[in-house]
Amino acid sequence: MAESYDAIVVGIGAMGAASVYQLAKRGVRVLGIEQFHIGHNQGSSHGHHRMIRKSATQDDGYVPLARRTFELWHEVEEASGQELVRIIGEVRVVAGDAAERQRAVATQMQERGFWEILDADALRERFPGFRVPDGGFAAYEADAGFIWAERGIHAHVDVAKRLGATIHAGEEMIGWAPDGDAIRVTTSKGRYVTDRLILSVGPWAPEILADLRFPYRVIRSINGYFEPERPDWWTAEAGAPDFLLDGPEGSYYGMPSVDGIGVKIGRSATEWGTETTARTIRRTIDDSEVDMMRAALDAYMPGAAGAELLRSTCMCTYTIDGDFIIDRHPAHDNVILGCGFSGRGFKFGPVVGEILTDLALDGTTKHDIGFLSADRFAIAR
Repeated sequence: MAESYDAIVVGIGAMGAASVYQLAKRGVRVLGIEQFHIGHNQGSSHGHHRMIRKSATQDDGYVPLARRTFELWHEVEEASGQELVRIIGEVRVVAGDAAERQRAVATQMQERGFWEILDADALRERFPGFRVPDGGFAAYEADAGFIWAERGIHAHVDVAKRLGATIHAGEEMIGWAPDGDAIRVTTSKGRYVTDRLILSVGPWAPEILADLRFPYRVIRSINGYFEPERPDWWTAEAGAPDFLLDGPEGSYYGMPSVDGIGVKIGRSATEWGTETTARTIRRTIDDSEVDMMRAALDAYMPGAAGAELLRSTCMCTYTIDGDFIIDRHPAHDNVILGCGFSGRGFKFGPVVGEILTDLALDGTTKHDIGFLSADRFAIAR
């Protein structure tokens, strides 16, 4: 006999963990299925921390979603009794040709109240470690910081379990299929039937949803961690902010050292990463890749890149337009899809979980997500 649940969530990363929490909070008998352990490093949600901010460089639907996700992160902080978000600010240094391209955007962001534009002297007075090349500029966003990533996933899951959710880790979904008005899910360990299925499967989406032919690709990305030579400049404890570096060397992002973890840096996956699949990603990182990240820190943040502490890989699933896919399955209204989060999804995890739950239970949501509909990809229908 197949076990029966009101809802099943497959994939317990950032989005799936939040979905399980939201369903359990609303009294739904929910099962979460994860092929690895909770907080694993095989997908897109692992690592010590991820960046969070309220701004978007376009005045689009992500801004209200960001406001709501902050509220929900704080809700789970209170429910779990753990710090999940730390606000430390964010500095963006723009140099070379990128400075000319982005000046107008920076002015608009300042007018919208998100950024404060700083010249080199003003930046150095506030954060003495940064270096802005001639012709470049910097911008500061106060309402930004980082999320404790794996801790955030565990917090959602732990609170969900206290609310009655069932979690099966180490269990891979083999497939799913309609069964009358229900959905039958088969895994490596059992069979289940449910009224509602949420698929939040990260870089496994191109495999699991292959029949929909969504225009996205999985990209291998890398991060490096360095012990700062100048902890007075490059630790969160000393007041260092998150950073974004955009210049001739490429586009980089990262966080200062915190709790001894080290300065984290990565390069934009779309300009450096290589296309892969969830099953074939190369997990080794070449010394040349680490040297590339170190060189960017040396150019803009001298004293940040001392001894190497760690190198790690992950995957991001980028849609062709860079926007998420949050929608009902085109052929099955009781199957809800959350995928293609394009390298910026983690911080939105709580609000995505709320939306996926809304769609599963009510068929609609109060959030404006029309721009995230699968309908924009005609090939999917």
